[in-house]
This record gives sequence, structure tokens and C-alpha cells, in this order.
Amino acid sequence: MKKLVFALALAILGQFAIAQNVQVQNGLNYQKQAQQFIDQADVYKTQNKAEKAAKQMDNAKISIQKAKDAIDAASQHESTKNQAKTWHYYAVIYYKIGAYPEFIDIDNDAFVKALEAFEKIKALDPDYYQRNIREFQQYAGNIGARYYDLGANSYNEGNFEDAYINFKKAYDAAAVAGGKDDSALLNAAISAMKVEKYDESIALFETLLANGVDEPTVYQEMTVAYRGMGNYDKMIETINIAREKFPEDENIINEMINSYLTVHREGEIINQIKEMAAKNAEQPIYYFILGTIYGNTDSELYNIDEALENYEKAIKVNDKYADAYYNAGALLIDKASQIYDEANKKDPSEYSSFNAYMKATDAMIAEAKSYDERAMPYVEKTYELLPDDAAVKQALKGIYTRLNMLEKAAALQ
Repeated sequence: MKKLVFALALAILGQFAIAQNVQVQNGLNYQKQAQQFIDQADVYKTQNKAEKAAKQMDNAKISIQKAKDAIDAASQHESTKNQAKTWHYYAVIYYKIGAYPEFIDIDNDAFVKALEAFEKIKALDPDYYQRNIREFQQYAGNIGARYYDLGANSYNEGNFEDAYINFKKAYDAAAVAGGKDDSALLNAAISAMKVEKYDESIALFETLLANGVDEPTVYQEMTVAYRGMGNYDKMIETINIAREKFPEDENIINEMINSYLTVHREGEIINQIKEMAAKNAEQPIYYFILGTIYGNTDSELYNIDEALENYEKAIKVNDKYADAYYNAGALLIDKASQIYDEANKKDPSEYSSFNAYMKATDAMIAEAKSYDERAMPYVEKTYELLPDDAAVKQALKGIYTRLNMLEKAAALQ
């Protein structure tokens, strides 16, 4: 009697196993049926028969839902959940769900689940995975391409968070089938920087370097990321490595200039800026940078004459360079203000007579006015280029007032 019961139990278990294998086959068959409807819809689309195409896609959706229900059941049952074939069909079905916008409400994470299924196959049966590797690579590649397009669209729309997520998914999709989409990874890293996820972006740049992408752009962007997170030691270390590897790359040189200026180590980089200015004489930016460095009163390189000389060089290259005009004017105005302030602070008791005091302060005021007079044409030109800039207008009005050019000052009201 016991033997009979045992035999019946085995028979029932066998029937359950057969039933679940049937579910696997059902999933495949319904998926093929869905594909037939999709193919017919594509034919109707080429014939501009939109209603018929839509009807076929409705039919396809019904079939793909049945395919999903069948394969979901098989993927959870003890008798079939550890079979590579189950996850093979699972991956194909979920790929189809993700590939067509008409099916998106069936499962929003269809592509993610398809990729997870490929990983499951690799773990369960490496030989089966290798036998079907080309098919898996094609599916994974298509998923990666879709994520890449989504990332590019998000980036162009300024949605850098979504761009980062989708570019990263594109890279992960390629990795599932043993590939490396380094372009997607670079874009993911740059997108992460845009939303100030500097730690994550640096980790991605490190992966790129490990992948053999030893290119200037990687080091340049890493340098920017370290600056963004305030790690100036790593910023300088990274850009120095880049300069050693790519000594002639102008983007690296420019980033090196930015990095050393950030930490106020102008003296270490000034000669390289001069070299870039001489090499790119048609680009005013390097002369402008030199002017800004020499015009910085907090710098050990402060030299007003050197600053003005370089601003003049920038203006000579581009006579509409408003920032160069403004900075030159502001530099001279600041010098005038400094002298006016010193004159006001003079103590008459320090002089032998009141006349001596007046003579000294008058000389200082005359010197201050000379700086205002030198500043005036720069600020006037800036105002001509930027007539709606309130700060420029106020600066020019101040010069006119101090030089007793009251009609001109009143005209700026």
C-alpha cells in the first residue's frame, strides 16, 4: 500500500513538472503570436493604415500579457525556476514588453528584468549561456541603445539626473553580455557631475581608466569633479598626471590653469599661461587671464601696469571684449579709490603746517583723479557695449561725478 501511495505521489509531481514545462512553452508560443501581430502592424503602418495597425498592436498586447503570465508562473515554480530555458524565454518576453511603448503599462521595469534574466542564465548554466551568447548580446545591445537614446534626450533637455541614470543603464546593459560601452559610461559620469554627484562621477571615471580609456577628456573631467567636491589635492594631482601624459593637449593645459588659479598658486602657472597666450595670439582669453592675475590685489604677482598691458592685448584681438574693458576700468577705479581713501585718512597733525597738509592731500587727490581719467574711456566703452548693465552705468556715473563732469553724470540718471 505504501509503495502505491509513493508511486502516486511521484506521478502527481511529474504532472506538476510537466504542467510547468508547458507554461514555459506557452510563454514562448504567446510571445511568437505577439510578434506575428507586431509584424502585421508594421505592414499596416507602411501602408498608412493607422487603425488596422493599432488593432494589431492591441492583439499583440493581449498575447504578450499571456506570455508574461505563463513565464512568470514558470519562473517561480520549483520544477522550472532553475532551468536556463525558462529564463531565456523570460528575457525575450520582457524584452518585447520593454521594446514597444504600447506595452509599457504591462511592466515599467521590463528591460531591467530582461537583463536580470540574462545574468540568471549565466549563473544557472554557463554552457547554455555561451551557446546562445550572440542572441543575448543582440538583445542586451538593443536595450543598451534604447537607454543611451533616452540618456541623450534627457541630457539635451537639461534633465541630467535622468541622463545619468539612463547612460549608466546603457553601460550596464552592454556589460551583461560582456561588452563595454565606454561612451555611455563617460556620458553617465559627466551627467552625474551636472547634478553634483561628484563621488559617483569619479568612480565612473576610475572605471573608464580601468577599462583602458586613457584619454585627456577623462582626466580633465575628473579634475573638474574633484574641484566640485572641494578636494583640491586630488584636483592638482589628477591634472598633473594628465599634463605629464598629454603635454601638448590644450584642454589639459587650460584645466591646469583653472586648477592652479583655484588654489591661488598663480606663480606656478604664469609662464604656461604666457606660453598659451603667445601660441594662441588670436584668442584674447589668455591675455584676459593674465590681466586678471596681475590685477588681483591679493596676489603676490599684483602689477597694475602688467594687468593693463594684457587687457589692452585682449582688446586689440577683440575690440568688443566687454569684460576686458570693464576689468581694466575697474582696476583703475579701485586704485583711485584707494588713493582717495588714503588722502581722507591723513592726519593734519602729522604735517608741519596746514598748508603742507593741503599740499600733500591735493597731490594725492590729483593722482587719484588721474586714475579716474584713465579709467573713463574703458568704462565708457563698456557702457557702449553693455548699455543695460546697472553696475557699469553706476561705475561710469561715479567717474563723471568725481571728475566734476556733472552734466554727463546727470544724463545717466
